[in-house]
Amino acid sequence: MISVRPLRQRRPVTGTVLLLLAGMGTLLAGCQSPGRELPELARQRAEAAAEAPTVPDSQIDEQIHRLWKEKSPEMNSRLNVTVDRGEVLLTGNARDPDMRVDAVRLAWQADGVRKVLNEIKIADESSLSDSATDAWINTKLWAALLLDGQVKSSNYSIETVNQVVYIMGVARSGVELEAVLQHARELPRVRQVVNYVRR
Repeated sequence: MISVRPLRQRRPVTGTVLLLLAGMGTLLAGCQSPGRELPELARQRAEAAAEAPTVPDSQIDEQIHRLWKEKSPEMNSRLNVTVDRGEVLLTGNARDPDMRVDAVRLAWQADGVRKVLNEIKIADESSLSDSATDAWINTKLWAALLLDGQVKSSNYSIETVNQVVYIMGVARSGVELEAVLQHARELPRVRQVVNYVRR
């Protein structure tokens, strides 16, 4: 004879159990959400850290003035420096194009510099043999750098004097630096490319 056991009756689900299950669902959802956002948050934090100045502006200012003084005491009397969160603005009247090139090159050598804006004028314009050609070279090179997606153009300063291109700044990699130099070398009328970029 086959014995049949009676089916067990299910207990009704109480409100406490439902609340517990709902709480666990919320907890699990909360645990999963940051996991999905973590790469984006990490990227944003990394970018913010990269943009944050690591050297105080006052120290950058002091470094530049010291480097200028070592090169030529006249630079500090003719030129001015303004630093804001690692971005350096250079103004004033240089004696000649060589002084302007040196001023920008030395500014890039200071620790913590992220960008150099060159607004230095040349006091003796007669020392520029062909300023129109130099300006054309500068414009063409800047356009090439801006269009190159592998180059962060704001990391560089370009000065062209008598068709000699001086490139200054900070390269993110050797590949980027070579791309910048190649753009300059390929331009017509460029007689020489001088590399003052640091890495």
